[in-house]
Amino acid sequence: MKSTKAKAAFLEAAKLTGKLMTLAGCFLAVNSAQAHISYSGRDFGSYSGLTNGTLTITNQAVTGNYGWADAADGVLGDSHRGRAFRFHLDNPAYVSVIVAANPNATTNSLGGFTPAFSIYSGLAAIAPFPASQTTNPPSADHDFSAASVAWRIWWVQQNLNPAATDETATDGSWNALGDWKIGGDGDLPGDFSQLSTFIYKGSAASTTSGGSVTGSLALRAGDYTIFVGGNNIANKTSDTALSPHGISVTLSVSPTPAVSIAAKVFVALPTGSTTNWVLESASSLTSTNWSGLGYAPITVDGQRGVLLDSGTAAQFFRLRSNP
Repeated sequence: MKSTKAKAAFLEAAKLTGKLMTLAGCFLAVNSAQAHISYSGRDFGSYSGLTNGTLTITNQAVTGNYGWADAADGVLGDSHRGRAFRFHLDNPAYVSVIVAANPNATTNSLGGFTPAFSIYSGLAAIAPFPASQTTNPPSADHDFSAASVAWRIWWVQQNLNPAATDETATDGSWNALGDWKIGGDGDLPGDFSQLSTFIYKGSAASTTSGGSVTGSLALRAGDYTIFVGGNNIANKTSDTALSPHGISVTLSVSPTPAVSIAAKVFVALPTGSTTNWVLESASSLTSTNWSGLGYAPITVDGQRGVLLDSGTAAQFFRLRSNP
């Protein structure tokens, strides 16, 4: 009798364990899906580029405080340790991004974030996803899809070890200081044309815990991704390596400057940007010796700019951003 009861108890425990394991598998699947690249709640929207515009998103967090630094060390990093934001420009524009630590971003986010970010031309896959090219259903992009792993192996062979047969030299697909690709479960491994492509445009990084960082770029019309991550590589092995760190991200868009020629040369400065552009001149376009003119801005027909004497010797002009 005791043997029969013990056997029954064991079988019941096994059934319960099986249910718990199945339930745990469900949680793992959900967590994996949430970790794929998305822009949910992180879309700055579209801007004409012809007028000023700004928006701040304050309710986001980044897992860990080291992701950007890990992706900027010459070996690909894990995109799960960054947060992706998106925006669109209808016309060329001057774009500024500010990323700051924000301990109150979420109910459980930590302070002390060391902010850094990179800006890329291009977007990750957005639902509804293209039809699958494999037996797997299509999904959002992530570092560990078969298609992403195939690209990571190729990257290792091109940049680290030509004889490599696996991707283990990398932590993921993210390149904080260069171009990179990533795919979803439905993308065909080895066909890199199916992957999402990120073309590096620029970056900025702080070394101050709990601080902020600002970066500005002149960008063409198109879709862009901002990848935000931490710049504290020591956090990779700390107790908070997997903890949410709160952030605030601000995007500002303003028109690019223009040069107009009349009876005199008038260099027009974009509205709202009269102090961060330096007018320089040189005797040729290929010159390496551009010098500042030092003219004080004036207003002509409501437009701020610099008026130059057309009787001076022939020269070329450029506006240089001085953030």
